[in-house]
Amino acid sequence: MALASIVALTGTAVAPAAQASGTSGARANSASLYAPTALVLSVHRGDAEQVGAVQRAVTLSCLPVAGTHPAPKAACAELNAVQGDLSALGTATPGRMCTKQWDPVTVTVEGVLRGERVHYVKTFGNSCMKDAAESAFYSF
Repeated sequence: MALASIVALTGTAVAPAAQASGTSGARANSASLYAPTALVLSVHRGDAEQVGAVQRAVTLSCLPVAGTHPAPKAACAELNAVQGDLSALGTATPGRMCTKQWDPVTVTVEGVLRGERVHYVKTFGNSCMKDAAESAFYSF
């Protein structure tokens, strides 16, 4: 299902340009200076080894900015600021207090990031730690 969403997002980002210009898909892609980003972000309880039910999932597309993510512009801006390095997102904010209780929450990112296929998993110790990151990208 996630892959179908990615294909649908990517297809709608490219197809209208090709149809509007009356050119082939390859030529229409060259009209954009930036590689596409179309992601599905999901969160579930448990660590990366545990496959739990998805609690929430959103889509995020950059160029054009779109999707069901609650803050797509801010999330795309964060991705651009770290040049697409997902591991640089979601670091804890100093001064934010969370318990050390181990109740893991895992975020999975799948799709196309700057034209490259990506599958990224980040586990937070608990929901508070996920929220303490104060990242628009992880705020869904």
